[in-house]
Amino acid sequence: MNVKWNDLKGILGISLLGVVILICTQGLTFTGLQVFDDELINAFDWSKSELKFRDFLNLGIAALIMPFMGAVIDKYGVKKAITFGLLLMSTCIYLYSLISSSTHMYGIHVGFALALATAGTLPVIIMVSQRVSKMRGTAIGIALAGTSMAGLVMPRIAKWLLESNDWRGAFQYEALIPLFVLLLVWIFLRDAKVEENGKSATDDLVEVTFKDALKMKEFWFLSIIGFFTYYGVMGVFGNLFLFIREMGYDAATAVNALGFMSILMLFSKLLSGVLTDFINKYTLFRIQVAIMLVGTLMLSMNSKDIVWYAIPIFAIGWGGLYTLINYIIITVFGVNAAGKIGGTISTFESLGAGLGIWLSGLISDRTGSYAASFTAVVVFLAISLALSIFIKPIAKEKLEYAD
Repeated sequence: MNVKWNDLKGILGISLLGVVILICTQGLTFTGLQVFDDELINAFDWSKSELKFRDFLNLGIAALIMPFMGAVIDKYGVKKAITFGLLLMSTCIYLYSLISSSTHMYGIHVGFALALATAGTLPVIIMVSQRVSKMRGTAIGIALAGTSMAGLVMPRIAKWLLESNDWRGAFQYEALIPLFVLLLVWIFLRDAKVEENGKSATDDLVEVTFKDALKMKEFWFLSIIGFFTYYGVMGVFGNLFLFIREMGYDAATAVNALGFMSILMLFSKLLSGVLTDFINKYTLFRIQVAIMLVGTLMLSMNSKDIVWYAIPIFAIGWGGLYTLINYIIITVFGVNAAGKIGGTISTFESLGAGLGIWLSGLISDRTGSYAASFTAVVVFLAISLALSIFIKPIAKEKLEYAD
């Protein structure tokens, strides 16, 4: 693949901007927020399921609004969408410092849902895809690595802030972070360019309309796989801090577990993105589902002897899968209707993710451990592996026939 130095600089520039955006949006609303779990439970005497219901509400609302937000992104562009999302996120983080009940917390997470829909994974993927043609898989892999770096960076920032402030003060300082990221977006994000020969970075893609996508099995199978795999990863990752604590480890070890998993996810997201430029992406997709399945099976054994082997296997499986499922959505359906198509698939993903966090905590409350919670994930991933066999690229002839 012939890539000029100027092309490489552009690829790295837009990818790294995506990394920064996702570190902020994913970290502040999820991974970094987990560090406050003990503080909030002690302050308000909440159960795990009562606390984790916030994440279900957050992702559930996101699931409902993603198709509409996707249409807004398609119409107005990613820069305006990301600007709105970052401003809203800063406001919500500050309001978190003022909560006095679970109702207040749940209301803030409704705001988080809207912020993630407009400044989260989907707009970042569209942002990168509209500006990169050569090495698109690598570029998306780099950008999506920001979701893992969020787990590495934000929990440590939160822990550092908690060491010198109470939890309310720590939230107030964190509210400044989205404003800093917004400044970077306005300095560095440029409109997608059309080359002198009239071509754009997306001319290599088969473009599918939203109406046509709804008629295709690939769309519905990806939606089901998205639901089950996101249920699995968020069910595990969203409860990992408490899972490690219940095994008898201290809070620092639990935070390190989040960081350890995030580092491996980061590596896997980057590697899988690079490999898509050399190996069939659909084969890689199935391999990653299988790896994640093995890791979850090991976690479901609920054993201190196995957990530190299970975590890296699970992380490597999910990291690669995360990049591939998002890349495949773009390569199968294109970018012209990516907001609506990706937003609708994200509805299933967000619903699965929210249910995964909440129900995994609830099942643990009812059974006394996370073994049953993770066993359910094993079943869902087995179904996903079976469905992944049917995911293939859309031929232009098929679209012409549909028309």
